[in-house]
Amino acid sequence: MKYGIVIYPPREVQDRANALRKRYDSHYSLIPPHITLVDAFEWENISDLTERIEKVAQTIPPFTLKLNKVGTFLPLSPVVYFGFEKNDTIYNLHEKLIHHVLDHEQIFKFTPHLTIAQDLSEQELYDILGRLKMKEYNMEVPVDRIHLCYQLENESWTVYQTFLLKENK
Repeated sequence: MKYGIVIYPPREVQDRANALRKRYDSHYSLIPPHITLVDAFEWENISDLTERIEKVAQTIPPFTLKLNKVGTFLPLSPVVYFGFEKNDTIYNLHEKLIHHVLDHEQIFKFTPHLTIAQDLSEQELYDILGRLKMKEYNMEVPVDRIHLCYQLENESWTVYQTFLLKENK
């Protein structure tokens, strides 16, 4: 089965993202706005997977991300996203999930983001990027949990299990 690990932002951030995603994101109907911690991967033993994620979640304290910009992955990928101020905790969480849960290397550099547009023509992408860069962004995303999601047959994603962050002292 195909799994992924994500953070879901609060409703007001989701609403702002969805106002754009409805029009510009071809995956709008497949998954709510989210920040991907671990891209889609295959896994057989779900109890082993949830145990590994739980162990990592217990080592990370809750934290807050500050959404403050719009960016793109061009020329690698035609995606427009909301970006965040640098936050060491999310990078630490990502690294632990990659190395202690999946035990593999990332292909691309981890960039915490919330996708708002994808699968657009180059002209559409530059148009939306230009318009969005003229606006100010200052929203907070408190993170006290992460979600293990799985992909259904219709390619949509749903939550399998939620893990609370709680640093053991």
